[in-house]
Amino acid sequence: MRDRNETPKIGVKLRHARQVLGLSLEELGARIGLTEGYLSKIENDLATPSMAALHRLVQALGINMNAMFGTLQHNASEVFVLRQNERPHMETGHRRSGNHVVLEQLVPSGPEYLLQINVHVIEAGGGSLELIRHKGQEFGYVLEGSVELLVEANVVALEAGDAFYFNSELGHGYRNVGSTTVRILWVNTPPTY
Repeated sequence: MRDRNETPKIGVKLRHARQVLGLSLEELGARIGLTEGYLSKIENDLATPSMAALHRLVQALGINMNAMFGTLQHNASEVFVLRQNERPHMETGHRRSGNHVVLEQLVPSGPEYLLQINVHVIEAGGGSLELIRHKGQEFGYVLEGSVELLVEANVVALEAGDAFYFNSELGHGYRNVGSTTVRILWVNTPPTY
């Protein structure tokens, strides 16, 4: 069983993916608009990228965000069960800069899985404000709190109990506009995010 409070070390995974592609830090940085020094800090787990920066990184490296979580133990059973206290999580961004988001993984990742499902936990004032684009479709259900969903020029206010759906190729992000933590059940297909 994995400690729910243990944050996965993503640096070594990113470094490995970059090296497999034969890219230098400088080349990768030029492709995604991040400095070589910042990428080095990320690879050495000395800096935590925002969700948008991490998304650009994994996309450029040909992997997806779920690969950063590590492996969930999946037995041969026909039913996969993940208990609440065993849920892996990953933190992105920083509280001070307002782009802090915690992702809680709900399903394993791998080529046999057609969905990527996480719970996004966004503290008051936080969010993913830099618009992200990728192939696929997305669905969300607001479990708790108030959030603004940004999809291209659309700003949609959502409350607990509201659901949304959009094409992932449209620029999208969100922000917690309330005073309490927001939790969103978020589904992507295919799991490219």
